[in-house]
Amino acid sequence: MARPREFNLDEALEGAMQIFWRQGYGATNLPDLLEAMGLTRGSFYKAFGDKRSVYIEALKRYDANNIAAAERLLADPSLGDGPKRIEKLFDSAIDVSAPRSERRGCLVCNAMVELAPSDPEVAQLTAAMSKKLQDAFAGALGASADGPALSQRAIAITNLYFGAQAMSKTGEKPPNWSDLLGAIIASD
Repeated sequence: MARPREFNLDEALEGAMQIFWRQGYGATNLPDLLEAMGLTRGSFYKAFGDKRSVYIEALKRYDANNIAAAERLLADPSLGDGPKRIEKLFDSAIDVSAPRSERRGCLVCNAMVELAPSDPEVAQLTAAMSKKLQDAFAGALGASADGPALSQRAIAITNLYFGAQAMSKTGEKPPNWSDLLGAIIASD
């Protein structure tokens, strides 16, 4: 008879996601990961196999929680018109009040830079999450443009979003989102 799992899978994956988000894949060693997940080495290997497998599960968790929350925010008309919802997402995603050492950026953006170039599965996962955000931006802009112009604006906003996430880690003060987004949305 198999022994029952002695840990909470959601809590363990949340701990893994947080440490990968904070430190990156390469800088997270097994002792750090075990501590963050609240697992023993034996439980870790039995449940997940290896660090990379946990990283993939952490990315999937980020998608299910964080990307889905961004999609909901961008689709919620009670938060204002599309451009206001997009601005709200930028403002909520980039915490300029946090000390530079605590700014994590975006786990998707971090994964795109660190592992996607050499790991096809990570590349596929991050591309799918990026596409979800792009589609959500397009949905929020739906009344502002049509066809190719809508697609181009959604792509520009997605790229601005990921760039802003990366730049936030430098500690620089972010630009005025309203002005930048207005220029993208109004461009022809």
